[in-house]
Amino acid sequence: MAPCESTKTYSMILRELEPMLRTKLGKDFELVNYNSDSLLPVGENYGSTILKVRAIIKRKGNRNENEETSELDLVAKMLPATDFQRVMFDIGTTFRKETFLYEKLMPAYRQLEEEFGIAENELFDIVPEFYGSRSSIAQPDGELDEDACILMKNLKSEGYYMADRRTGLDLAHAKVAAAALSRFHALGIALKIHKLDYFEIVRKRAKCFTVGSLPEGFTIFVDNFHATIRKDPKTSVYYDQCIAAMSLDMKELWSEIPVEPWATIIHADFWINNFMFKKDPTTGQVVDIKFVDFQNYLFLSPLRELTFFLMMNFNSEVMENHFDEVLDYYYDNFINVLRRMKCNVQPFNRRDFDEAIKKDAFKEFGHCVFISTVMTKNVLEDTDVAEIQDLLCQDDLDPLCVQKLRRIILKYGEKDWFCQSNTSKSNNST
Repeated sequence: MAPCESTKTYSMILRELEPMLRTKLGKDFELVNYNSDSLLPVGENYGSTILKVRAIIKRKGNRNENEETSELDLVAKMLPATDFQRVMFDIGTTFRKETFLYEKLMPAYRQLEEEFGIAENELFDIVPEFYGSRSSIAQPDGELDEDACILMKNLKSEGYYMADRRTGLDLAHAKVAAAALSRFHALGIALKIHKLDYFEIVRKRAKCFTVGSLPEGFTIFVDNFHATIRKDPKTSVYYDQCIAAMSLDMKELWSEIPVEPWATIIHADFWINNFMFKKDPTTGQVVDIKFVDFQNYLFLSPLRELTFFLMMNFNSEVMENHFDEVLDYYYDNFINVLRRMKCNVQPFNRRDFDEAIKKDAFKEFGHCVFISTVMTKNVLEDTDVAEIQDLLCQDDLDPLCVQKLRRIILKYGEKDWFCQSNTSKSNNST
């Protein structure tokens, strides 16, 4: 493993919880006590520090010590614990973007659905319950500091769970995720069509953050990736196309203006650690999904995100046998949502969809390759936060990563999603 640059680390501590809770609970309560601890091990989230919080509250002003208290299971999302992460993820921009989404954008989607007659129990409910946020204790609307925090409901306390990132989604989970993603994309388009002035505000808020430089050790990973493609007889025929796609400027790709009509708000980091599922306890069927980690959402093509979702999140069985089924399921749901929101669906016809996704998929290939390394890392429970930079620039490829990359490359070839490359297939196997 190549050594990475040293980076300063911080001890992230949640302080003064009560003022933040007032956003949700008002003033008629008092905080009896609370405790917090790390929710996710190092290596499961790179752009922030995630704490689980247990708070005990009771009605304010009640002198009866025997008064019944209630518990709140919450999640506090705070700044990442290293300077390296804070620079790499431009935390000053991404923190405020995410706050805006919880406070303004998701309520706007629900209000739009209400205006088009969607019943209360059917409104889009895709994020954890929001409890409040702050940039600082000393200056609530000032510069971010160590006390910056977004507070929300702990979904695990309500029975939600994450799928195994190293295994991937089965068909049932994949379809639930595809339907929710298509609705998220379609509602952004509906907002653009029906409330363009407000959508312009949203679009500006969804501006890409300033992408930090990757660590020097990452270049060794790229070299190993090239060698891995070359020595596999089945992937080597796509070697030139892979190199061409990997050579695209990622900073430009994330900042590009999407081509209409394929332009909406996307999550932009829709991999398996950023959504959680819930099952019906009686039937065992997957009945709900929530999205988390909205630091990176963008005004961009939904077909870029769809490609990323399809390539990154499936287990091998779904990838090999149900890929087109899930793709079709996304498209059908996307069109149905647009129709329900009284949008003209002709510009989104299937022929144009299929042509547009070829162009966008080529742009998304490098993103898929990079996140594949994150998804397949075997992170130990005792990994320290000081090691997080080494995790990101680790040069050796996990065998599971090699398998995943192979499936991605072969699927790109099968779908003709390398079509934007000006290179021809070569036989560079060694």
